[in-house]
Amino acid sequence: MTLLIIFAAISIGFSFLCSVLEAALLSITPSFIAGLRESRPGLYKALRAYKDDIDKPLSAILTLNTVAHTVGATGVGAQVAVVFGETWLAAASGVMTLAILILSEIIPKTIGAKYWRSLAPMLPPILKVIMVSLAPFVWLSKLITSQIGGNDHDVDVRAEIAALADMGKDQLALEDDEHKVIQNILRLHDVKVGAIMTPRTVCRTVRAEMTVAEFLEQEKGQPFSRFPIMNERGECTGYIHKSDLLDVPPQQTMKALALEVSMISTRMSIEDLFHAMLNQRQHMAVVYDEHGTWVGLITLEDILETILGREIMDETDNVADLRLYARQRWSRKLKKHAGPDQDS
Repeated sequence: MTLLIIFAAISIGFSFLCSVLEAALLSITPSFIAGLRESRPGLYKALRAYKDDIDKPLSAILTLNTVAHTVGATGVGAQVAVVFGETWLAAASGVMTLAILILSEIIPKTIGAKYWRSLAPMLPPILKVIMVSLAPFVWLSKLITSQIGGNDHDVDVRAEIAALADMGKDQLALEDDEHKVIQNILRLHDVKVGAIMTPRTVCRTVRAEMTVAEFLEQEKGQPFSRFPIMNERGECTGYIHKSDLLDVPPQQTMKALALEVSMISTRMSIEDLFHAMLNQRQHMAVVYDEHGTWVGLITLEDILETILGREIMDETDNVADLRLYARQRWSRKLKKHAGPDQDS
C-alpha cells in the first residue's frame, strides 16, 4: 500500500510541477521581461534566453511530465494488482486518470497562468536543473522540431500593443482619448500624406514678386502664420513666416525672403514624414502627386491632429476641417454651374 501511495504521489507531484512551469513560462510577456532589464538584470537575461529559445525548456518540461505519467501509471497499476487484485485495475486507472486531470493539469495550469509574475523568479533555477538532467532528450527533441517547423517565434509587436490598448480600454485602465492616441500612432505607417493634407484649393498662397507692404495689406487679419510662395508658373518655391516680416523693409519681395520647404509625395507615409520633419526641424511641407503637380500642404499640426484624432483649433480658426471645407466648396461650385442645365 505504501508503494502505491508513493508512486501516485511522485507521478502527480512531478506532473503538477511541470504544468505550473509550462503555464507560467508561456504566460510571461515580452513587456514584463523588458521591464526587468534595469531592476533585475540576471533574471532578465535568464527569462529572455528561455523565451527566445522556448523549444528547449518546453521539451524538458514535457519530457519530465511524460516520464512522470508513464512511471506513475505503471507503478500504480502494478501495486493495485498486488494489493487489491487485477480486478481493480480498471477502477484504479479511472481514479488515477481523474486525479491527474484535476491535480496535475487543471489546478496547476490555472495557478501558473494566474500567478506567473510571482512565479517568474523561480523559473530559471528549476528549469536549469530539469534541462541539465534531461539534456539528451532536450537535444533530440530540438533536432526533431527544427526539422519540422523551424524556430519562428517572432512577435507582432504592433498587434500586441494594439491588443493591450484594447484590453486597457475594456478594463477602464485607459481613457477613450488615450486608447485612440495609441491606436492612431500604431497606424501612422499605414496612413499616407494624401489622406490628411490640406488641399491646394483652400491653401492661402502669395506671389513670389509680392512686396512685404502688399502682403501685409492683403493678408491683414488672416489666421495663418506660414504662406507658400508661388512663382509665375504656379510652382511652390518656398514659404514665408508672417512674424519674419515685421522688421523687413516694405519693398522687399517674397522671393527674396523665401524659406526652404520640403517637397514630398502624396504616397509618403505619415510616420516617415513625421520623423523627417522633426529631424529637419520643419513645420510645413509641400505635397506633389505622381505627375509632379502641387496638390496641397501638410504641417506638423495636421500630423498631431491625426495622432490625437481631433482638430486643433485656436481663437482665430474659422474652419475645423479644411479638407471637408474644400469638398464642400467644390460641391457648391458644381451645383452652381449645373443649375441652369438642370432648370432647362
